[in-house]
Amino acid sequence: MANNDQKAQVKVFLYELNNTRHEYGFSADEEWTLDLATDSQRKVLEHKYYPMLSLTVVPENIIGMLDLLEDKLGNAVGHIKDSLSRKKISKESTHLLAYCIARLKH
Repeated sequence: MANNDQKAQVKVFLYELNNTRHEYGFSADEEWTLDLATDSQRKVLEHKYYPMLSLTVVPENIIGMLDLLEDKLGNAVGHIKDSLSRKKISKESTHLLAYCIARLKH
């Protein structure tokens, strides 16, 4: 069950997704790609895509956060949950990243 802190984090993350979409003028066919990443993976993707949003999630909260986000984002989160097993969850904090694959950083 998700706690109030998780719900607040998800609410802010969803707000930032929507705000960034409008701020950068995303077209109707540009969609966010969501992925889980370690610190080193996040740094590589930050050099490749812009804009990028990141939400740091402690390992024990990943499933709850994904459940909350799946209610609003559906398939964008569903693929992460399908490929995720509790054994694969890193012991370190993980980042939930949102980026648009059509928006490469130059």
